[in-house]
Amino acid sequence: MNQVSAAFIKGLKDNITNKIALFWVIAWPLIWLFLGFYVFLRQVPAQYLEQARTQNTVSMISFAIVIAGMSSLTANIGEDRQRGLFLKLKTMPIQPWKDSAGRILAILVFCFVAIAVILAVGLILGARFDITLIKALQSLGLFILSILAASGVGLMLGSIIKNLQGAIMTGVGIAVVTSVLSGVTFDYSVLPAALQYFSRFWPISAINNSIIYILTGSFAYNPLTVVNIIYAAAISLVFFAAGIIVYTRFCWRFE
Repeated sequence: MNQVSAAFIKGLKDNITNKIALFWVIAWPLIWLFLGFYVFLRQVPAQYLEQARTQNTVSMISFAIVIAGMSSLTANIGEDRQRGLFLKLKTMPIQPWKDSAGRILAILVFCFVAIAVILAVGLILGARFDITLIKALQSLGLFILSILAASGVGLMLGSIIKNLQGAIMTGVGIAVVTSVLSGVTFDYSVLPAALQYFSRFWPISAINNSIIYILTGSFAYNPLTVVNIIYAAAISLVFFAAGIIVYTRFCWRFE
């Protein structure tokens, strides 16, 4: 357990004290939140404005999560490789899965900080949620699934791509491109039919759509069917499991 806590504390410190990570995970989604509220949603009729602001707030939280998992976690692994940390850890009685568990816990907490900040700003700017304890717990569980899926991708990228800048840019690229194409950073209704189909099956956007449905009571389709929920949970856990396997079996072995 000490190995997990040590990796957790180090990973959280790396993220909280890293100005670049703070910008991409918190400041960048907040910039888009302000743009959404004051530029992109200006033409929305008044009776739909609160719902649109709520949807935008949830989407920016999902955007922050995908950046944290796919870019910040990737950067942490790459920076540790450059410092020679993995070579040192290989000589110690430390198990890779415990190190990966600590890293995931650090990203979870970092994402919770981002969620709290973006949610608070969204509420201040006028977002309103149809919230109950059950809905809050459902949304929290789905956000955790989204974090695990994004972290799985980050673990794979950090393990496979040895060049630090290459790994970071690949993570940012995947996060941004998939968020745009799947409707996380844009309204689902404006996507062409092919991308709407993609939005329903890409785990991050599928979960994002489900949370919007839970907290607003409406969406372009019903993402909370049994099939949709089982699929989103399963594919998220597959991404996460794949990331853990790749990290524990290959990240240290080839150092």
